[in-house]
Amino acid sequence: MSHKDGIIKNLHKVFRTDPYINNLLGVGGGKLDELSVEADNIEKEYWFDTMTAIGIAIMENQMDYKCMSKDIEAKREEIEGRWKISGKCDLQLLQAIANSWRNGQVVVMFTNAVIEITFISITGIPLDVETLKASIEEAKPAHLPIKFNFRYRVWGQLPPKTWGYYKKYTWEEILKKEGI
Repeated sequence: MSHKDGIIKNLHKVFRTDPYINNLLGVGGGKLDELSVEADNIEKEYWFDTMTAIGIAIMENQMDYKCMSKDIEAKREEIEGRWKISGKCDLQLLQAIANSWRNGQVVVMFTNAVIEITFISITGIPLDVETLKASIEEAKPAHLPIKFNFRYRVWGQLPPKTWGYYKKYTWEEILKKEGI
């Protein structure tokens, strides 16, 4: 229900049909409806997953940073990762940066003085992994190396299909491609 309808509904029934009152309150109700839409749009700019190109540009300016990605979804992830970098670097921060990346699940561990990043939900090298690498590289202490672990498929993991089905793929696609 619009604000105009709500205002008029709250009037006494004698005044609800008066054209002067309807026009007078209709203008105010219309303006309130416009303001409500604007308030909803502004609220979306506060959340990384609903931020528009305008919100991204404002955040880039405030953080003195330029996104490398072209896609708006990837820019949102990059801005969110960049925002999270500002804290003290620890395993939780690196995991939070990895969790803001939406191209699969990632586990971050610290083993033998090496940061290990393991992709657990995607086979092969995921799309747009360079954005995640850049965010982690910027957040981590400079003296610590990073090791990226990718999952690859072995013959025993392939679904039982005929050779005619698999011959349309290259060896690399069978090893790395999702959805085979």
